[in-house]
Amino acid sequence: MLPRALLVASVAALGIPALACAPARDATRIAVAGGSLTEIVYLLGAQDRIVAVDTTSNYPEAATALPSVGYVRNLSVEGLLSLSPSLILGEDDMGPPAVLDQLAQAGVETVRVAEQHDPEGIFGKIACIGEVLGMGDEADARVEDLRAVADRLAAYREVSERSPRVAMLLNLRDGAPVAAGDNTSGGGFLRMAGARNVFPSIDGWKPVSPEAFAAANPDVIVIPERGVRALGGVADVASHPSLRLTSAARNGRIVVMDGMAMLGFGPRTLEAALDFATRLHGPVVGESE
Repeated sequence: MLPRALLVASVAALGIPALACAPARDATRIAVAGGSLTEIVYLLGAQDRIVAVDTTSNYPEAATALPSVGYVRNLSVEGLLSLSPSLILGEDDMGPPAVLDQLAQAGVETVRVAEQHDPEGIFGKIACIGEVLGMGDEADARVEDLRAVADRLAAYREVSERSPRVAMLLNLRDGAPVAAGDNTSGGGFLRMAGARNVFPSIDGWKPVSPEAFAAANPDVIVIPERGVRALGGVADVASHPSLRLTSAARNGRIVVMDGMAMLGFGPRTLEAALDFATRLHGPVVGESE
């Protein structure tokens, strides 16, 4: 197991000041902006300290009953301050900047946690939050539990020319599939599962023309449940004009998964990646179905 100090240092090395992973002045009333961070606070058993969450915090279900402060990238400063939080924990895309400035002026301690789309990034998040909440030993134990999952996943992680060719879609925007490029949570998820991203040259999540999608011709399409519901179901996804000519659609290889579990890069993402890897490759030698 990587020592906690090194995990925390790795988070700081991503561009977040080392102080961000130091114990908070007061972590008794926490507002959380980011679903993965909410999952981690629950994982550490500190959920009784949470006074509010953002709209991406939909797991565990109990979190959805907490007061909402808006979307992680479009937080409500009035909503936050009305709940008198002593600490705001946010993912690295928390915002907008004007809201963060107002929170700083109000003297509310704010911690932004770095994002890295691989297993060590997940462990770093847990270690960082453990330090901030004064629960480093509990964080160590939870990381140790999750490393067992990461060790199983590592058997699939070597991407080769024989690896399945996969398109990760977020949704369809104005008829065009929005696909994950290499520098995204979707791209990181595919790498963890030992899949080849058919759009490695795309930077970010970008709409792809029907012609480009047909030319990429993925063997498998993976899409969050929310995106499938918006389109009417898996059959509607497979028959969509932008997708129906692909091998994935013709062969019925459209995989639907929980979006936050898959793309949030919280504790559940390792299990989600292992599940997806098993669907792609089958069980590794020595493991049963």
